[in-house]
Amino acid sequence: MNTRKRKTPQERKKQILAAAELVLLEVGIENFTVDQVIEKAGIAKGTVYNHYKNKDEMLGAIGVLALGILHDRFFVEASQHENSLDKIRAICLAAYTYNQDYPQYFDLITYMERPEFEMSEQKYLQISQRLQNLMFSVVEHGKSRKEIRTSFDPMMVNYIVWSSCMGVVQFVETKKKFLSNVHEIDTQQLVDTYIEMLLHGLENKK
Repeated sequence: MNTRKRKTPQERKKQILAAAELVLLEVGIENFTVDQVIEKAGIAKGTVYNHYKNKDEMLGAIGVLALGILHDRFFVEASQHENSLDKIRAICLAAYTYNQDYPQYFDLITYMERPEFEMSEQKYLQISQRLQNLMFSVVEHGKSRKEIRTSFDPMMVNYIVWSSCMGVVQFVETKKKFLSNVHEIDTQQLVDTYIEMLLHGLENKK
């Protein structure tokens, strides 16, 4: 008699997601395919598509994990400082170290921000909102203490810090060899300079 326990749909979904995460870590976002996930999971193609209708939906589910880790890093690093500008510095540095520790997750997050990406994962959108709320609260905190220019719209600052920070980190990673070999630029120093320029622009000159 076959006594093997039949997996529930939820267990199957977790199995597929675990396989998808392994494929992402092994081959990267550009080479990721659903067929690779099917082979890795050892589950019938029809079953996989019952849980995830396409590649973007599958990546969105992994993105929940990736963005959750990033949010937690931002929160922990920001909470260690009282001054709002120090909080923003810590958040930007956390984005840089996150890319060093989780390069495939960082690539996934930037990939998912493309306009053609089909985003339907509610949990991802919820974590994204929590990230916005975190930065919004940091800016409001700074404005109330007159550390950040009071004329700045917190939402505008939120988007500018997020987009410029992620963009600089992505640029540094892409051009790392060129910057080092051709211009002898230390990438950490470049990131630090960017942060100081950003903070200088935000600082309320008392």
